Amino acid sequence: MSSVKLKQVYLTANDPGRLAEFYEGLGLKVRFADPGKWIQFVSDAAAFCVAGPTESVSDQLQDAVLVFDVDDLEAAMERAAAMGAQVGAVRDMASHGRAVKVRDPGGNVIQFYQAAG
Repeated sequence: MSSVKLKQVYLTANDPGRLAEFYEGLGLKVRFADPGKWIQFVSDAAAFCVAGPTESVSDQLQDAVLVFDVDDLEAAMERAAAMGAQVGAVRDMASHGRAVKVRDPGGNVIQFYQAAG
């Protein structure tokens, strides 16, 4: 059996440059850009997960949700809101940490997560 590994996840936007500016504003670094077509960000290894409806912040069962690890949840929320995102209420998951659902300026649902401790 051949192996399979996740290479990347991407969002589709009518104006990729504008949406990329939002993610740059959150602190992500651009690795490669083909203006108006494709912007790739630098990323450390990430997990690929499948969530049930009670754990997902997705509006539809077929949507992907990008989850960003943050050091300061409130600061990330403020920064995202200042750049035009819709920020939801914080979900406290006790010893697991805290998370918040965010809708980016392109309408995509993402989530910020801050580990406990």
